[in-house]
Amino acid sequence: MFKVIVLACSIFYPTTCFEYTSTRGAHTSYESCAERAREMRIAILEMNQGFEVVKAFKCVKLEGQKL
Repeated sequence: MFKVIVLACSIFYPTTCFEYTSTRGAHTSYESCAERAREMRIAILEMNQGFEVVKAFKCVKLEGQKL
Protein backbone atom coordinates (compact mmCIF):
# COMPACT_ATOMS: atom_id res chain seq x y z
CA MET A 1 0.00 0.00 0.00
CA PHE A 2 1.19 3.47 -0.91
CA LYS A 3 0.26 7.00 0.15
CA VAL A 4 0.72 9.82 -2.37
CA ILE A 5 2.24 13.17 -1.36
CA VAL A 6 2.52 16.06 -3.84
CA LEU A 7 4.68 19.15 -3.26
CA ALA A 8 3.54 22.37 -4.97
CA CYS A 9 5.17 25.79 -4.67
CA SER A 10 4.00 29.31 -5.36
CA ILE A 11 5.29 30.79 -8.62
CA PHE A 12 5.57 34.20 -6.94
CA TYR A 13 7.25 32.97 -3.73
CA PRO A 14 9.20 29.81 -4.67
CA THR A 15 10.11 29.08 -1.04
CA THR A 16 6.41 28.94 -0.10
CA CYS A 17 5.38 25.36 -0.71
CA PHE A 18 2.40 23.22 0.20
CA GLU A 19 2.07 19.49 0.72
CA TYR A 20 -1.02 17.78 -0.67
CA THR A 21 -2.14 14.24 0.08
CA SER A 22 -4.80 12.20 -1.64
CA THR A 23 -8.19 11.90 0.02
CA ARG A 24 -8.90 8.64 -1.82
CA GLY A 25 -6.91 6.53 0.60
CA ALA A 26 -4.01 4.17 0.05
CA HIS A 27 -3.09 2.75 -3.34
CA THR A 28 -2.32 -0.92 -3.88
CA SER A 29 0.59 -0.36 -6.28
CA TYR A 30 3.24 2.23 -7.00
CA GLU A 31 1.83 2.65 -10.51
CA SER A 32 -1.66 3.57 -9.25
CA CYS A 33 -0.09 5.94 -6.71
CA ALA A 34 1.93 7.66 -9.45
CA GLU A 35 -1.19 7.92 -11.63
CA ARG A 36 -3.06 9.58 -8.75
CA ALA A 37 -0.16 12.04 -8.35
CA ARG A 38 -0.54 12.99 -12.02
CA GLU A 39 -4.30 13.52 -11.51
CA MET A 40 -3.58 15.66 -8.46
CA ARG A 41 -1.07 17.74 -10.42
CA ILE A 42 -3.76 18.72 -12.92
CA ALA A 43 -6.28 19.45 -10.15
CA ILE A 44 -3.77 21.59 -8.21
CA LEU A 45 -2.98 23.65 -11.32
CA GLU A 46 -6.70 24.18 -12.01
CA MET A 47 -7.63 24.86 -8.40
CA ASN A 48 -4.86 27.44 -7.94
CA GLN A 49 -5.28 28.97 -11.40
CA GLY A 50 -1.65 28.28 -12.28
CA PHE A 51 -0.24 30.21 -9.31
CA GLU A 52 1.28 27.04 -7.87
CA VAL A 53 3.50 24.64 -9.73
CA VAL A 54 3.95 21.01 -8.74
CA LYS A 55 7.61 20.40 -7.94
CA ALA A 56 7.60 16.74 -6.94
CA PHE A 57 5.57 13.79 -5.79
CA LYS A 58 6.35 10.84 -3.59
CA CYS A 59 4.66 7.50 -3.09
CA VAL A 60 5.33 6.45 0.49
CA LYS A 61 5.14 2.73 1.24
CA LEU A 62 2.85 2.14 4.19
CA GLU A 63 3.41 -0.40 6.91
CA GLY A 64 0.28 -2.41 7.69
CA GLN A 65 -2.95 -0.42 7.35
CA LYS A 66 -1.69 2.99 8.54
CA LEU A 67 -2.27 6.14 6.52
